[in-house]
Amino acid sequence: MRFSLKYAALVAACMAAFPAYATNGYFLPGNGFRSQGMGGVGIAYGRDSLSIASNPANIVNTGMRADLGFGIFNPERHAAVGSDVGQAAVFGGAFHGSVESDSKYFIMPEMGMTMPLTDNLHVGFAVVGNGGMNTNYSDNFFSFFDNTPPRDHKLGVDMMQLIVPITVGYKVNEHHAIGVSLNLAETRFRAYGLDAFTQFAISSDDGHMTNQGFDYSYGAGLKVGWLGNFLNDKVTLGLAYTSRTYMTKFDKYRGLFAEQGDFDIPENYGIGIAFKPKKNIVIAADVFRINYHDVASVGNRGPGTPYTSLGIPAIQDHSKNLGLDNGMGFGWNNQTVYKLGVQYGINQRLQVRAGYNYGKSPIPNDQLTFNTLAPATVEKHYSVGFTYKANENLEVTGTYLYAASHSQHVLNNQNILGGVEIDMHQNLFAMSLGWVLDPGPHSQEEYGNGDWAGINFDGWYAGLGFGQSQYRDVSSYIDAEVASGATPVSSNNRTEGWKAYTGYQFNKYLGVEGGYANLNDMSNKSTKGANTYLTNVDTDAWTLAVVGTLPVTGKFSVTGRLGAAYMLSDVKTQLNTNTSVTKGDDGYEPYYGVGVSYALFDNLDLRADWERFDRKDLNIDLLTAGVAVKF
Repeated sequence: MRFSLKYAALVAACMAAFPAYATNGYFLPGNGFRSQGMGGVGIAYGRDSLSIASNPANIVNTGMRADLGFGIFNPERHAAVGSDVGQAAVFGGAFHGSVESDSKYFIMPEMGMTMPLTDNLHVGFAVVGNGGMNTNYSDNFFSFFDNTPPRDHKLGVDMMQLIVPITVGYKVNEHHAIGVSLNLAETRFRAYGLDAFTQFAISSDDGHMTNQGFDYSYGAGLKVGWLGNFLNDKVTLGLAYTSRTYMTKFDKYRGLFAEQGDFDIPENYGIGIAFKPKKNIVIAADVFRINYHDVASVGNRGPGTPYTSLGIPAIQDHSKNLGLDNGMGFGWNNQTVYKLGVQYGINQRLQVRAGYNYGKSPIPNDQLTFNTLAPATVEKHYSVGFTYKANENLEVTGTYLYAASHSQHVLNNQNILGGVEIDMHQNLFAMSLGWVLDPGPHSQEEYGNGDWAGINFDGWYAGLGFGQSQYRDVSSYIDAEVASGATPVSSNNRTEGWKAYTGYQFNKYLGVEGGYANLNDMSNKSTKGANTYLTNVDTDAWTLAVVGTLPVTGKFSVTGRLGAAYMLSDVKTQLNTNTSVTKGDDGYEPYYGVGVSYALFDNLDLRADWERFDRKDLNIDLLTAGVAVKF
């Protein structure tokens, strides 16, 4: 199979425009989807090019390869404040209730390449998301007396960090290797809906605290690592240290972040061990430390009992105003993360893996006010994954990670909000492709010795698509299902959507395809007389369709599909902000669509699809772009 690196680099560069959001504080649980399938381990064990971001010394074991992948990340974030948590807010007219973040799906790209220059000297680079934070609340619980800003003005933050480790590794001898990376970094950030804070003397610069659009920060740091092999290569030890990454300041938000907009990436370090009782079994563990508290904008304490006066966020010590050197932050503690992973090579073509990752939430319970904007509360992560060697040059890796729900709450007058509760849980579905020209010294033996005796995958394919869903005929739906004669005031009927699917091609013209589509949600505000109706519809679908393919050229094809979808909708209607009714609306509906496909490589197609989910009173369109891997 021919592989052109420039095409892969172009695809990854395009995908890198999308943010990544994290789970160990705001860091990702591991570097690369292969690592995340083993709980994020990587300091003492790494075989793909992304592993150099965990320990640059891993590069001596990766051979000559390139990796490209993306995942669908689904964080579900929730905040409850005021009397809903058992304690009313401390000034009249403040919001009380429960609200979920609207942005629920994000694409996470990754790419990397490594190669040996000599038997001992290796070079490479990777492009990985370091992590991020995001919330997008449709109901602004920081609204001051319902008008600063208005309650329906959205509230949230959006931050992503991208790391590019440019790496050199040297194999000192048969048992020891060292590596060093120059970590180039970029951070993108915006905040909106914090206008209420201008009513109190808590910022050094109200004009650069919120609603300034995206700002960008750039910087660099160093990462060094060591690997040592012992007991006839049955035990590997690893050490990795990353310096603080010094970043340029967010000038647009110099009235929000401490030190006039400074937001450096914290120092981190760890130790790892990998044990191979047999060549095709790997058991690995890491202990990893992130020094969040040393970065003022993250570690300085925010609103809490020491900074209150008369129960409102007026600060007695104005040296702690937002934006100053000692200005308020998120109040995060340092975090220690424990990672454990197991990998088993079933035969010469298939590896399976599983992992567990635990890191105590870095957020103290008396620091929940600001952390409603960044509820990084999850602690326990469970993951599974596989790598399938389609041929001598192509590896297909899949990963699923679940971060269990974890909530934090407090009833000690969190300044603005009274009682506060925040929680989050997460799902990650990911796939990556590895083009292997030289597998490295250990990769092949870890697959196992048995012949492949599984399913014949000829004709099978699987893929992911990410894009936008649009709910049609919203007015008709509200009239028929919510309130007859209601007048729409506002509607948000476009949102992120994605799908995962697998199929079988009988011949070049006919196939069958099934999968899962997440159509996300639609929100609508309507009035009838003195009543106001707030409606939210959240929809998923399981699909099965016959697919017809018309080859136009040797690489380009047009497709059409016709089938059925089992659609599951949760419908929530709230009347006059105080009475809500939630119901399910499930059933089989017609499903059809058209698309185009381009064979980028022998085993990889680029696909774009339009699909219609045709249901009573509310039709939904899904437009996606993605990749399909042919086995």
